[in-house]
Amino acid sequence: MKNIIYPIICLLLTVCIMSIIGCGNSDKKEFNRLLLTLAESDHTIDNDDWKKLESYITSKEQEFDDFYENDKIDADRVKTYITEFFKNRRPATEVKFVGVGKDGYLTAKFYLERSGSMVPYDASNGDGRFKAAIVRMLNNLPNEDRNKIYVVNSSINEYPQGVRKFLSDNNIFEATKSIGDASYTDFATIFRDILDNTAANEISILVTDMIYSTKNMTGINPQKVFAEAQGMINSVFKKNVKEKSMLIIKMNSSFCGLYYSYNSPAGKKYDGERPYYIVIVSNKENIVRLTQDNKYSAFCKFKEMDGYENEYLFETSEIYNPHYSLLMSYPDINARYRPEKGQTSQIIEIGDIEAANGTSSLRLAVAVDLNGMFIDDDYLADKRNYLVESDDDIKIKEIKKINRQYITPAEKKYVKNATHVIVLETKKISTDQDVRIRLKNELPLWIEQSSSDNDSDLSSQTFASTTFGLKYLMKGIYESYSRNTEEGPYYFTLKLKFKQ
Repeated sequence: MKNIIYPIICLLLTVCIMSIIGCGNSDKKEFNRLLLTLAESDHTIDNDDWKKLESYITSKEQEFDDFYENDKIDADRVKTYITEFFKNRRPATEVKFVGVGKDGYLTAKFYLERSGSMVPYDASNGDGRFKAAIVRMLNNLPNEDRNKIYVVNSSINEYPQGVRKFLSDNNIFEATKSIGDASYTDFATIFRDILDNTAANEISILVTDMIYSTKNMTGINPQKVFAEAQGMINSVFKKNVKEKSMLIIKMNSSFCGLYYSYNSPAGKKYDGERPYYIVIVSNKENIVRLTQDNKYSAFCKFKEMDGYENEYLFETSEIYNPHYSLLMSYPDINARYRPEKGQTSQIIEIGDIEAANGTSSLRLAVAVDLNGMFIDDDYLADKRNYLVESDDDIKIKEIKKINRQYITPAEKKYVKNATHVIVLETKKISTDQDVRIRLKNELPLWIEQSSSDNDSDLSSQTFASTTFGLKYLMKGIYESYSRNTEEGPYYFTLKLKFKQ
């Protein structure tokens, strides 16, 4: 039945598009010009862009009546038109829709792990970094009246008194001590709820020490614990990771109280620093939106929070779509070539390529905007994290910050807000070819360095910076995402076309 219905739906949408195209020619041209103004450079229609489009459509309601359903603008019809419009341009581009529709706000669901091992993070004799980070995050989220607080351990329980009361409590763990069983944390239930029940207009935030535990772990071999943790991950992180992205942020804070090692039911007194983690889950569109929507710019400044250490984004593939363009003039270029005609917003197709001055090495430069991503700056600038796919042996010579004094006035419209230059090097371009530059998505070294197989020695040099069994949980999650990719996990792909 689905095989019959889907083509019919596609046909109806196509008819609607053609009908729109056939509306008043001047109105259509004006609408298309507006689309180019809003999305030609960043390939994105965000909430502010959408409001401008809705305003124009409303002002020409009769001319755009096929955008309507039951006297209301049908977002799917408008999105389809926009998608087809940009797909049929030269070069074809893919447009993303970020925060489109309704009031444009996301509902935040905040989950606080309240287990015995978490309570000392907010001790009265601590430095307050833990509470300050939580307060900062929640205060910087708009839409406060719709945001919700959950207390999690053996179960998931909604905090009944709301965000304001939660933030005003002097000790958040004292105020929530009667909620759930704090003796262990049921990560399977927590992660399953977050993955399954974070809706399209929602973002889930979990604050946790990320220590896997069961009701009784005394005397259990740690390798058995790690195997159970990975089994739990494999059962929870299945196909739904295709639609969900997960950002994990490593933080540190003072810890003043009892610490419960994996093999001991009795806690040991510990005063010092300990890591904890902020986990953010939502669909791809919302994760991208967080760094591009001004409403969430303050919330996303995690690196400015006291205690921030590292972050990593779990993702299947192609979450980002940065603007990029080949440069025609730059000191690193050692080649002669010409841009193909018809390229208005970026240069990605060039021909007649040859090395300059008869040298044996041919170098090209690609300007790319690497801002607005939940990816570490050092990772973005490391050429070892990129893969070049091409017919000829093309390699990345280096990645450097862009020097705008070398950008000519004529190239500014192509370069736009580029932050870096990727220098490509090869001996020659021997044939017409498509070139893809991909940023690989690999588990970072800091996760291995932050993991411990034994947390019973509180005086060890690594105790203050490591988490029991962290790498096993993280590797399990990474494998779940990797299994759901078609070509391997990549954050983005830059597509170029070289012609002889």
